[in-house]
Amino acid sequence: MRVLRIAHSSLTPALRQRERAFAQRYPEVDLEVLTTKRWREAEMDVEATGDDMFPVRTARTYLSKHIQLFAYDPRPIIKALRQHQPHLIDLSHEPYSVACAEVLTLCNWFAPQAPIVMQTNQNIFHKYPPPFNWLEQRAFRRIAAAYPCSETVCEVLRAKGFDKPAPIVTFGVDTETFHPPPVGRKQSSRPLTIGFVGRMLPGKGLNVLAAALAKLSAEAWRLLVVGDGPERDGFERQLSESGLRERAEFTGAINFALVPEYFHQLDVLVIPSETTKRIREQFGRVIVEAMASGVPVIGSTSGAIPEVMGDAGLAFPEGDADALAGVLRQSLSDKALRERMVLAGLARVEQYSWERVAEDTYALYQQVMRTMTESIGDPSVELAA
Repeated sequence: MRVLRIAHSSLTPALRQRERAFAQRYPEVDLEVLTTKRWREAEMDVEATGDDMFPVRTARTYLSKHIQLFAYDPRPIIKALRQHQPHLIDLSHEPYSVACAEVLTLCNWFAPQAPIVMQTNQNIFHKYPPPFNWLEQRAFRRIAAAYPCSETVCEVLRAKGFDKPAPIVTFGVDTETFHPPPVGRKQSSRPLTIGFVGRMLPGKGLNVLAAALAKLSAEAWRLLVVGDGPERDGFERQLSESGLRERAEFTGAINFALVPEYFHQLDVLVIPSETTKRIREQFGRVIVEAMASGVPVIGSTSGAIPEVMGDAGLAFPEGDADALAGVLRQSLSDKALRERMVLAGLARVEQYSWERVAEDTYALYQQVMRTMTESIGDPSVELAA
């Protein structure tokens, strides 16, 4: 089976864990990846590089730097469709996006028989104006299946009228890269470290975290913030107003390869996200990275956070600084609780390994190809059992 994966952010091997795990698990599948020449990921400009596991094609982007409004240079996509002649196309774009509309058009012209599966992460129900609502419904008609990253995304798909297969295929974590530190690695003499890892954007709940930390000012802790973004200045200002700025360390934007080492400095990770009109936590990849790293997780009830944490983390009502302060105080003061959370997280994260994600993805490919073969009676595409 030949598969063409089109994903704008699969720029480097570190950002291609999904594809690399799939290629390693299913070497009989002829996989090619098409991505952008460059994209801004986690507040850093990233240039595309090749891969030692499969061919990678790149395309320039036009019209916009917005993830839903940009278009690809169509020539590399046309070349990939003609040369690779995929049996199946795996598209990582939202159904209302310009890039999705462009790719679907090119597929209709140059690979009309190839079924398309779509990775989607939108978990807020929006009624888009024309032409985006037309593009969305067109995409629903064309694609054979979708794979949402969480239940909240699946709920939105169904509410929009999508009635085709939509199994959940989550994001994953590399458990060889993200793992607990060696025994005794953490320094026992320093205050316990509270961590925030990710982009500092509106909706990430940094104001709630600042308010909660102010309620814990009499207790011993330090704060490590890994990442950057437009909300950083406001967050630092809130900490300063509470006299807490000296307890905080900010790394700024860092290369993804450096993130695992920072998890080893944390005693607890906080994901204080808040739902807004435009933002609702879709998955929370830092949750599974923290669990794999042996770090207890505290998360709000925004979007998919409780779903991903399960019983391994402590949840608090989003936007409630008092509740966050309470669970932080509980976790910081109870070593036995933290140890139980670590063990529960390590057990739970097994279902989020990239190998498990690859297996779920392959099962979807099989289902789609089998349905197509049965509908047209074409046995030319053979699937492994």
